Amino acid sequence: MTQRTPLYIIASQHPRVGKTLVARLLIEFFRLSGRPLIGYDLDAREPALAAYFPNLAWTVDIAETPGQMTLFDRLIADNWRTTVIDLGYGQFEQFFAVMAEIGFEQEAKHRLIEPIVLFITDSAPTTARSYAELRRRLRHTTFVPVHNEATSFMFIQGDFPPTRPECGVIRIPRLSPIVRGVIDRPGFSFGAYMANQPGGPTEVHSWIASIFAEFRELELRLLIGELESSLRGLAKQSAGPTT
Repeated sequence: MTQRTPLYIIASQHPRVGKTLVARLLIEFFRLSGRPLIGYDLDAREPALAAYFPNLAWTVDIAETPGQMTLFDRLIADNWRTTVIDLGYGQFEQFFAVMAEIGFEQEAKHRLIEPIVLFITDSAPTTARSYAELRRRLRHTTFVPVHNEATSFMFIQGDFPPTRPECGVIRIPRLSPIVRGVIDRPGFSFGAYMANQPGGPTEVHSWIASIFAEFRELELRLLIGELESSLRGLAKQSAGPTT
């Protein structure tokens, strides 16, 4: 079985729900494994992700057609390395509209790229409707809901079903304001903090470890799902045409 390269799209319909935080965590999780990696920050006005990773994350403005072409051409060319996109509310509609319009899902499948949307949930009714609409439009993209407990008290799982039940929900535990102030400092590295534990593990260490464990679990579930799909395809080929 040839494994597909993941393309993670961290998306939110509203500001200040922890989207860039999730993108940062995901990038640092992948960096610890040493895999080839690239990031894209689609907020050209305030590129927060690019500020944390100036040598890894590219800023791309998709407000106009040239920027859209640049981004999707790069995504196809980067099929050999894991990609993380920080997609904010300002670019939300446009990005997914272009993705559907150009048939990116089909090209991604041809290039062995697996698009995975980590969708930051919230309690607004329009968010659940948007999630359902995106799943309908992009049937070959994997959707995984993310519940950030610091920004959303309620999470109704029935409103945000993952594309595949085994993918589950990624939960970002709440942090105290003091600890949040630590991780929001310019230049703060989750990976470096995990490697340096003077005086024993802190609340921050436990918080990062729990989220990294969720990312590992998701990757394992995606891999198992891909393997099962491949085995079903082989079984159908072996069975041959029915009469």
